[in-house]
Amino acid sequence: MNVTSALSRRMVTLVVVAIGLLAAGCGPRVFIDAPTNGTFTTASTVTVNGHVVNGDPAAITLHVNGAAVPLAPDGTFTTNLPLDPALIYNPITADIVQAGPGRVDSDRVVVIAGDSVQEGDFSDKAIALHINNSGLDALEPVVSGLVDLDIATLMPVGTVVTNDPPAKITSPSPSISDFKVDFAADQDQVNAVISLHDFKMTLDVTAPVVGHCNLKLTADSVAMTGAFSLAPDAMTPSKVDVTQVGDVTTTFVGFNHDFTTGACSSVFLEWIVNAIVGDVQALVRGGFEGFLNTPDASGNTVISAAIEGALAGVDIAGPVGQALNAQLEAPLFKVDQTTGGVTLGADARFVTHVGTGPGECTPPAGAPHLTASYHVAQPFPSFGASAPNGEPYDVGLGISTSGFNQLLRSMVECGLLVTSIGEIDLLGTGHPIPLTAGLLSAFIPQLQSVDPTLPARIDIAPTLAPLVTGAPGPKGELALLKISQLLLKVVIDNPNGGELEAVRATLDADVGINLDVDPVGGALVFELAPPDPSTIKVKVVETPIGANLTNLETLLPSLVGSFLPALASGLGSFPLPQFLGLSLDVVQVARNGEMLTIYANLSSGQPCECVAPAGIQYYDIVSGHVAYGGNLYNPTLVGGEFDGLKVSEMDPAAIMGMRANASSDMAFLGADGASFYDDTTGNFAGAFNPT
Repeated sequence: MNVTSALSRRMVTLVVVAIGLLAAGCGPRVFIDAPTNGTFTTASTVTVNGHVVNGDPAAITLHVNGAAVPLAPDGTFTTNLPLDPALIYNPITADIVQAGPGRVDSDRVVVIAGDSVQEGDFSDKAIALHINNSGLDALEPVVSGLVDLDIATLMPVGTVVTNDPPAKITSPSPSISDFKVDFAADQDQVNAVISLHDFKMTLDVTAPVVGHCNLKLTADSVAMTGAFSLAPDAMTPSKVDVTQVGDVTTTFVGFNHDFTTGACSSVFLEWIVNAIVGDVQALVRGGFEGFLNTPDASGNTVISAAIEGALAGVDIAGPVGQALNAQLEAPLFKVDQTTGGVTLGADARFVTHVGTGPGECTPPAGAPHLTASYHVAQPFPSFGASAPNGEPYDVGLGISTSGFNQLLRSMVECGLLVTSIGEIDLLGTGHPIPLTAGLLSAFIPQLQSVDPTLPARIDIAPTLAPLVTGAPGPKGELALLKISQLLLKVVIDNPNGGELEAVRATLDADVGINLDVDPVGGALVFELAPPDPSTIKVKVVETPIGANLTNLETLLPSLVGSFLPALASGLGSFPLPQFLGLSLDVVQVARNGEMLTIYANLSSGQPCECVAPAGIQYYDIVSGHVAYGGNLYNPTLVGGEFDGLKVSEMDPAAIMGMRANASSDMAFLGADGASFYDDTTGNFAGAFNPT
């Protein structure tokens, strides 16, 4: 192209822009003053007020939603319109129509017919977190690491164990090698067994005649068994309050005692002292249980306080809110316990805070501020032992329609759907092509006078938050997503500077939506189903280049339908939260009643050090579930050694090894499950079945 031709095309562009702007500024304009865009109402009708400028009202024909509405001499107008709650989004359009050019100007707002939740208010019964017994099993090693069970602190030197005969703890302080926690859900309570290993304690016993003697107590293990009820904490409802039900009982395995100092240690007197002291194990058990069952000033027993402290990490709001860059508050309204598991129910609200800290966002230009979200009253769901696809799972995390719409409102305020599209898959080949003025001229004939090589784009900005209705999508998708009043601007870029806004329009569409798992990013991502073009509604409200508004509305839906599935990227993603440091391995995303629910297994997310033949399935070291979606794993010897335990010393039947992150044991999976070996001595330490 020669310089003269290029300049002439640029001049044509400038002239078109100038003429368009002049026409837009001088022609009659219409404005809807009330209701404002995004108004919620439960009324059956709405009063519409507005005005026109730049023209003689007597010579202007005005249509509101297709019906003629008279103009007052001052250019104002008013009319009443019915509202359809089944539509939810009820558009109101005001059109100036002239006999020659047809429709020359429009304004449009959308009224939302239905209940709403105001920004800052709670959606009732919005979030459900269900933990199956397998989930409790997966949490046990983590809870063990969080429970502050320091025996020396809990039972300090000087603690009186019994008064008959007088006996109190003396140096050295009581000790254990380690402990573990085992949970089992039951009706209205959770049963817990805390097992202490290698228990040691020394008592100062005052015996008649012989005086003070040190009595050394040892046990291979001590099992503390009790039942505990869970409920929302009265002071901090987002936390779980743990109350002991009845008394904790203790059982000693491998109990031994021996007098080590004082006259009691004499072989001549020890049998006499033993006769005086009586059953030492029963004596210690009674003192031990008396200590464990005595409430503190807050009404908590030692174990209930320890479990409560660990469960402070089971906070729905924290991990979910921070993952979504929103401030989520989720006070619990119930904590149900049954033989099938534990279900936490919470109200919820999402609040947008501007900033760069956790749970904050920096909205881009064009992001709206929204004052309410669409609300649907729904029953709280129940959970079964399996996901809808029949697979077992550890946890189910659900959000109601109302809660999800609050989330969408908050995310739109943070920039959700603010995007630009520079290429489209117009022919459905899977290969998008760049947008240019030449391509767009097939839909907008006025662009035929513009250099066809100029790049173009469609700028998208929401004026309302999309919403889910509580119903599945039109083709059985997870949910029906309604989009309304999405602002589209068709823009032609001039490489020499400046741009031409060819069309400004609004988009309404009903789209089926699914959530899929991104295993690399650890997130749930939106998938929009290809829409039926007949369901796409485009309303052209501005055309500075002088295009016929009515004709454009006939042509644009097919163009919009080509890029609408790509809009899924503008919807962003939902990072999967962690609970007590465990990741979620998604089993299924499905509807549970009317809640959108993630069914998942809990995983440490950490690779293990293992050695085994090639092609072995890799199991998570905490939950026992097959990790990485059940893919085969080819382990190698890590670091050239195996913590001092030679491979040749392993069980020959072993087909997989793993390093347990909750202890110092090494596990090897054989035909009968797994055997644990101490990684230093090689001694057998127990058995484990990953299924």
